Amino acid sequence: MYYRHKLDFQYPDRSDQHMITVKHLRDVDLDESYPYLQKGFWYGCKRAFYWVAMNALVFWVCRVRHGLRIYGRKNLKEHKELLKNGAITVSNHVFMWDFICVLDALRPRLTNFPAWATNLEGPNGPLIRLSGGIPIPTENHRAMGKFHKAISDVLTSKKWLHFYPEGSMWYYYPDIRPLKKAVFKYAVQYDRPIIPITMSFRPAGPIRRLFTDRPPVDLHVGKPMLHDKSLERSDAIDKLHREVYHVMQTMVGVNPGDTTYNTDQSIDSYIKTM
Repeated sequence: MYYRHKLDFQYPDRSDQHMITVKHLRDVDLDESYPYLQKGFWYGCKRAFYWVAMNALVFWVCRVRHGLRIYGRKNLKEHKELLKNGAITVSNHVFMWDFICVLDALRPRLTNFPAWATNLEGPNGPLIRLSGGIPIPTENHRAMGKFHKAISDVLTSKKWLHFYPEGSMWYYYPDIRPLKKAVFKYAVQYDRPIIPITMSFRPAGPIRRLFTDRPPVDLHVGKPMLHDKSLERSDAIDKLHREVYHVMQTMVGVNPGDTTYNTDQSIDSYIKTM
C-alpha cells in the first residue's frame, strides 16, 4: 500500500545526506588497527544475550511502537536452499528502529551491516557494534582496506549482510531514493543473492492517533534476486542495480508511470518527492 503522510519533515537536498545529528560522547579512531568485524568468545556471549533480549522483549516493543506488520517471510522459507550460503539484504532507511524491524523479519538469522561511523560516537555506539555494525571509514585508505576485508569475511563465511544502499536515514520518506552501487558489486563479486526489503506506511487507526502522529509500518520481504552470470561483471552489476531498484519501488506501491517512480540512479540529481 502506498501512503503519503502529512508530517512536516524537512528532507535534505542530496538523497544520501543525513538528516540527524549525533551527540558526540566518544572518539572512535577508524584506522587500519581498528577491529571492524568483532569476534571472540566474550563477544559471542554478549551477542547471544542480545539475541535473547531481542526475541523476548525488543521485537514486541517494536511491533507495538511502530505498528509493525511483516509480510513475505515465506520467501525466505521457499528459497532456503538458495540462501544456505548466506545472502545480502537491502532496504530503505526510514526511522531509527528500522534495523530492528529487519532483524524481526529475518529471524532467527543475525546479520552484520555497514554503519555510519558518526553513529559510533553517539549514545547508540556500543549497541550498534553489538548489533553487528561494521563502521565505514572515510579518511584512511588502509582502513578502508580493512573494512572491505571485514565485509569479505562475512560473505565468505556464509553469513548475512544488510545494507542501507540509500546511504542515509530520512524519517518516514515514502519513496525509494537512488541506491548506491557498492552493495551490488559485492553481490556479483561474492555470488550472493540479494533480498529486497521495503518499509512503507499505512494510515493510523483512531486509537493509534491518540498516542502518536507517526504512521504504522508495513515491512515486505521480497524474493531473492540473482545477478546475470551471462554478462560481464560491470554489466551484471548495472543490471542488478536497476532491477533491485525497480522491485523495491514496486514493493512500496510505486510503479512505472506513477509520478514518483524514478529510473535515475544519480544521487546528485535526485528530485525529492516531498
